[in-house]
Amino acid sequence: MVPDWHVLRMPRRGTTKSNDAFGDCPNSGKPIHPRQTTGARDRQMGRVWLDLRGGMGSAFLGLAAIVAGAFLLQISNGWLAILVPLELGVADYPASVIGLVVTAHSVGFLVGCIYAPRFVRSIGHIRAFAVLAAAVSVATMAFTAMVDPWLWGMLRLVTGFCSAGLFTIAESWISAQTPSQFRGRVLSLYMLSNKVALAGGQLLLAFSDVEASVYFLIASACYSLSLIPVASTRGAAPAQPELQTMSLRKLYRIAPVGIVGAVATGLMIGAVLGVAPVYVVEIGESPAMAAILVAIMQTGSLVSQWPLGWLSDRYERRVVILVATVIVAVVSLAIALIGASFPQALYPLAALWGGCALSIYAICLAHAGDFAESHEMVPLASSLLLCWATGSALGPFMAAAFMQVVGPNGLFLYSAVIAAALAGFVVWRMSRRAAPKPEDRDPFVAVAVMTSPGSARLDPRSPDATTPGP
Repeated sequence: MVPDWHVLRMPRRGTTKSNDAFGDCPNSGKPIHPRQTTGARDRQMGRVWLDLRGGMGSAFLGLAAIVAGAFLLQISNGWLAILVPLELGVADYPASVIGLVVTAHSVGFLVGCIYAPRFVRSIGHIRAFAVLAAAVSVATMAFTAMVDPWLWGMLRLVTGFCSAGLFTIAESWISAQTPSQFRGRVLSLYMLSNKVALAGGQLLLAFSDVEASVYFLIASACYSLSLIPVASTRGAAPAQPELQTMSLRKLYRIAPVGIVGAVATGLMIGAVLGVAPVYVVEIGESPAMAAILVAIMQTGSLVSQWPLGWLSDRYERRVVILVATVIVAVVSLAIALIGASFPQALYPLAALWGGCALSIYAICLAHAGDFAESHEMVPLASSLLLCWATGSALGPFMAAAFMQVVGPNGLFLYSAVIAAALAGFVVWRMSRRAAPKPEDRDPFVAVAVMTSPGSARLDPRSPDATTPGP
């Protein structure tokens, strides 16, 4: 339990005045005798202060250990997201088949978001984490057996389900161990950790001359290693996870742009991040370039999400969503037209695409939160994440089918079409509903998708943030 040590008031040295008439030492539970010497009083108060500091330090060490475990999970996830479509593309499998394999992971993730909390409740957090970490570790090693899309599709179903369950458990622990006054900071650091793990791991793929099978084995080891900090935590197990959602009708009534934006960004992000390695191979570039481009997209979102959020706090959020969406559509069209002819232009265009496309979801969530009550924030955020995951499950197959018809440029033509459709919907909604007053809006909070609905409880806008930390 994190002590509420900010209420402690140390006595001035040389005084004997206690906090109340009976001379109780704050938070110690031990009375201080009225005739106790000043030195004895100071020593007792010092022991209390050290106990409090030790409790706070222990809590944050446990929190750091859980974040470190999640960091290892994201490194492995980032590697698999590149290696699986890349190896299938090098093996000359058609884009439609690769799209199905990429879709399998998103489907597994969606199913895991829904059913993993039940699994955790049935056997407990640590046992569930151990089972899921072992399962995803074995599945990752199995990729080295052979390059077969049917086998790899089933393995990606397993990795998607296990990833959702592992992040559900990790984020439950992070939420339980984070004091309410630090939730915003912890959420920001957690998002930063996720982005660094994804982008850094993918850059490592690009700048190392190691066979893919070795990375599959290292990723398997990282999944296993993520169990160590979680199993070693001394804190009490968090409350049993429960998926809180709201109906699609209610969600649409609260914020139409929020739900449509979540689905549309899922359709774009799931497709581009999942199938971009195939695009790079089909235009004749090296596999290393595929890893670099995806890492640049992740880095672009890390750099731009806070500035876009800052703008959305000062202007209508739908205007910021509209501008970002139009930029995504224009950049997608530019990549489709000149990417194959001028591959060096892909680097800045990828940064701009990722900076805008990967930031739209967080602004859509903030926009939806402006129209929701505080007690609705957790089910609202969980429902929007499920909408995003549904779009992410459909996007890779749709984009790959488009590529099968029009060639590799079809990936970004598909992205341009989805972005243009979202922009048109935002313009229509702006003509139908007025923006909320600035005083009725909560500050923007940077969030990360591709984790679990449990991250909604870390959001300082949720009602959990108004209660003391454990």
